[in-house]
Amino acid sequence: MNVNRGYRIHIRDMMKQIYPNDWELMSGAIWTQNQMTVTKRKEEEERSSSIYNQNSMHDPVVDFSKFTADNENIVNEDLVAWVTVGVMHIPHSEDIPNTATAANSASFFLRPYNYFSEDPSMASQDGILILPTKNGADVNTFGTPDGPSCAIKNKPVKYTGYYGGA
Repeated sequence: MNVNRGYRIHIRDMMKQIYPNDWELMSGAIWTQNQMTVTKRKEEEERSSSIYNQNSMHDPVVDFSKFTADNENIVNEDLVAWVTVGVMHIPHSEDIPNTATAANSASFFLRPYNYFSEDPSMASQDGILILPTKNGADVNTFGTPDGPSCAIKNKPVKYTGYYGGA
């Protein structure tokens, strides 16, 4: 079976646009309507928006709707994936005196898809599994005679039940 190599875009955090598409100010932020848009790469289309769009939302400096208006064929072309990620903050009493942003995140992953002819971990010769026991740790080297070559030899393993310290 011949499967093409490629990349997968895994969007972790997204937010659906809550404003109606026909709202008059949406022309300045039209990119927010889709979580991802794929277009043919063009030198003159280097960003989906501009800080200056806020000065004239009716006639934006960068009009993202023009990027997809031509409906060009993208097969065998260099592509750009315009990924929209975001979080929504609803104000609450804990915001005073300031809004804590710890743990707020918006991200996506670009992951290989069928990039290798087989799972590269299958060729790993330094596999090791360490499980805690009452007497310390049980070390399984999966039949490797000398154990993993990346570990320091003859050093006892001490498992305390905590990460990073005693």
